[in-house]
Amino acid sequence: MKNHTRHFLLGALALLFSLQNKGQYYYRDLVSHQENLEKFSRLKKARVVSSTVTSYEQNGAPSEGFSLRQQCNPGYTQVRTIMEVPFSGRMSMTNYYTTDGLLYRTTDSGYQTYTAYEYGYDSAQRLVRIVQRVQASGEKSVTTETHRWEYDERGFPLRMIRLKGQGDSSEVKLVTDEAGRVLEEFTLTNGTPGEKTYYYYDDAGRLTDIVRYQARAGKLVADMMFDYDEHGRIKQRITLDQGTRAQTTWIILYNEQGLVAEEKCYDTQKKLVGRMAYQYVFRK
Repeated sequence: MKNHTRHFLLGALALLFSLQNKGQYYYRDLVSHQENLEKFSRLKKARVVSSTVTSYEQNGAPSEGFSLRQQCNPGYTQVRTIMEVPFSGRMSMTNYYTTDGLLYRTTDSGYQTYTAYEYGYDSAQRLVRIVQRVQASGEKSVTTETHRWEYDERGFPLRMIRLKGQGDSSEVKLVTDEAGRVLEEFTLTNGTPGEKTYYYYDDAGRLTDIVRYQARAGKLVADMMFDYDEHGRIKQRITLDQGTRAQTTWIILYNEQGLVAEEKCYDTQKKLVGRMAYQYVFRK
């Protein structure tokens, strides 16, 4: 498989299965979770039964060995995604939702592992707990990690307690502004602050940049950048590899129902690497 093809499909995996950089707990746990709920709400509102995604190479040819299918159950309490890629095999993920549209469980199998996530909420429907359980294929032992989110009296995220197994724990602290936007995130280890992650916003309060200090460069460097369309939807997502500094840009186009119609991927030189086209079947 050509390198650009592998790079493109790995990027697709990152978007579709929410694989994010180390750290960024606020983004991974709270922001991405809210994006998931909004995406599911649009699927339900549009009465989507199923969807398929076709991947195309930079020359326009379909990506060999790639398939992605998504199915909603009749009651819109489950969404199952099945993806096959030539270098990783078959992966499946099922999201389970309450009748109110809250995600309460995710199961994910692939890469010879089985992962289950459980989500808990408070009376204001704020996410307060994520429990992750991972079991490798053929192994009896299960690795557990729990994230417990706390909010201040104004309802703004305050901190997260991260528990690994039965003993190891750490605290992730957040700094917010008067509007409740998270500006900084850092981990406390034995009372000592670790590397900071910074979050920046546009005038409308939408997240535009996730930034960390890179010692090798001697300056703040963005991990991710976002741009939005006139409806407030993400139209461009840029990710930067902290090691190689390679840049991947995803341009996202929507159909009239507000569902993703196409995603185009560009490399550091702004050359097209590939694209993904979405097709939907609607309930009558």
